[in-house]
Amino acid sequence: MRKLNVLMVDDNPQFLKAARDVVAALPCVASVECVNSGGEALTQVDKFNPDVVLTDIMMPGMSGFVLTRKLREGDAPPRVIAVSLHECPEYRAAVLRSGAEDMICKREFSKMAPGLIGAMADAGDAS
Repeated sequence: MRKLNVLMVDDNPQFLKAARDVVAALPCVASVECVNSGGEALTQVDKFNPDVVLTDIMMPGMSGFVLTRKLREGDAPPRVIAVSLHECPEYRAAVLRSGAEDMICKREFSKMAPGLIGAMADAGDAS
C-alpha cells in the first residue's frame, strides 16, 4: 500500500482537529498537514505536495469549489475529496462538477474517510 500525504482544509478548528486525528491514524497515511483557508491551501500545496486534499466546501474567502478547480489546473493535481455539512444529490453533483473525486458529509467523516482514503492509496499501487 502506497503511503499518502494528505492536506486538510477547513475553517472550523474543532472539526479540523477531530478529522485530522481520524486521517493521521490510517496506516496508508504518511503525513497530514492542516490549513484553515483555500488561500493557505494553495500555498501549502506547493510546499507539501499532497497526494490527497480534503477540503471543506463552504469557507470564507475561497470556497472549496474554487479551491478544487484551481488545484485541478496544476500539472500533477492532487486528488480531492470534498467535505461538507450538506448532503443532497444536487450538492454532490456540484462538488463532482468542480473536480472533486468524491464527497463526505461531516457527520459521516469518521466512518467514510478511512475507506475513501484507503482506496486512493490502493489505486496508487496500481499506477
